[in-house]
Amino acid sequence: MATRAATLRMPGRRRATAAAHPGLRGIALGCLVIAALTLLGPAAPTYDPYAWLIWGREILHGSLDTNFGPSWKPLPVALTTVFALVPSAAPMLWLAVARAGGLLALVMTFRVTRRLGGGVAGGIVAAASLALVSNYLRFAAIGDSEGLLVALVLVGIELHLEGRHRAALWAGFAAALLRPESWVFVGLYGLWLARRDKGSRKLVAGLTIVTLALWFGPEVWGSGNALRAGQRARDPNPDALTFADFPAWEVVKRAVAMTPLLALLGTLLALGRRPLRLIALTAIVWLAEVAVMTELGFSGNERYMIAPIGLACVAGGAALGGLTRRLSPRTALVLAVVAVAPFAALRANGLSNAARSVNYEATLMRDLTTAVDASGGADAARQCGSIATGPFQVTPLAWRLDVPIERIGLAPQAPGVVFRRGVGVPSLPIAPPIHIADRAYLPVAEVGVWQALTTCR
Repeated sequence: MATRAATLRMPGRRRATAAAHPGLRGIALGCLVIAALTLLGPAAPTYDPYAWLIWGREILHGSLDTNFGPSWKPLPVALTTVFALVPSAAPMLWLAVARAGGLLALVMTFRVTRRLGGGVAGGIVAAASLALVSNYLRFAAIGDSEGLLVALVLVGIELHLEGRHRAALWAGFAAALLRPESWVFVGLYGLWLARRDKGSRKLVAGLTIVTLALWFGPEVWGSGNALRAGQRARDPNPDALTFADFPAWEVVKRAVAMTPLLALLGTLLALGRRPLRLIALTAIVWLAEVAVMTELGFSGNERYMIAPIGLACVAGGAALGGLTRRLSPRTALVLAVVAVAPFAALRANGLSNAARSVNYEATLMRDLTTAVDASGGADAARQCGSIATGPFQVTPLAWRLDVPIERIGLAPQAPGVVFRRGVGVPSLPIAPPIHIADRAYLPVAEVGVWQALTTCR
């Protein structure tokens, strides 16, 4: 649905060819290089990416266990399975891919918006709007896959614009391995392609089967329950939007609050322009999917809204940029920069908070590694007995100790070890035993906010 609008001719614009622009492969490689350079600064994955890393390692060893952890995602785990060949570098390799996806999404937002009639001015408005979406940059920086999802959707649109329909379907297939909400749109595109190009029918059917197999097959292997991922997604944190009085409405309000005003206004304008209407409607329908799923018990996490908001930025930027077609390129560019500047200023505090969050996460994960080493290493922790930590540190600790996610508990049990953070304790080595759950635990390491305690000698 999102791409068919691209086949319509825009007033005063010729359809661009692939040769007129830098190749997608070169752009993707450039984004990957830049993303790799950002790893010289604060860098660490968060909860979900560590689960994908663990599952990739387990697949490589033939021992997949998905009974615990977040929802399954085929594409990230396919990559982390390869990265598990170099386990010491695997977290940074995934982080480079996730950050590159976030950068590529920004570039593709600019390119697609320009090609849809927004010109350079519209492309700047669209790309800047996406960058200013609440937590977009933070999600990419900590290894979430939403930036990569937006990039794949927009790559598919550009490939369609170039007449490379089968390649566009492959991009949609990759997107479908990241979020099930995309299945409706990728499926419709596959049906359209199968009707238009009879030779593609085997490809469409094959990718459909592979998509279902990669979503449900590993869950059967890892947990014995093909629907485990969906059940896990309906067991959200206590602060999830699904617990609101009217979850669907809360999703809409949150999405509006996340999106810069320029993109919102442009999307409304796009609804009145036939060539852009379908992209704007796709964004709305995708958001409606998230809203309905939240009503049904899914968490309604902000990350689920990034893809429809990204499409809204493209539609909105193209619509606003189209208003400047009669202006000189320099005037249109100045207007775009002036229009974006106030919103960037309003979001400056949010961007600063995001940077601090990324830095804190990196420090926390670095200190956890040091705390594990200082407490005797992974072998000592595994041999002692039970292992416990906080709910959001389960997967990072499981990765460092080379154990399945289910091996890490939340309630300390003796004999065992505990890795906890955010506690005020006496300095080592003279700290007395600390009683947890009526058992005496000896503090054996303190690193930053982390403390390691054990009942074992």
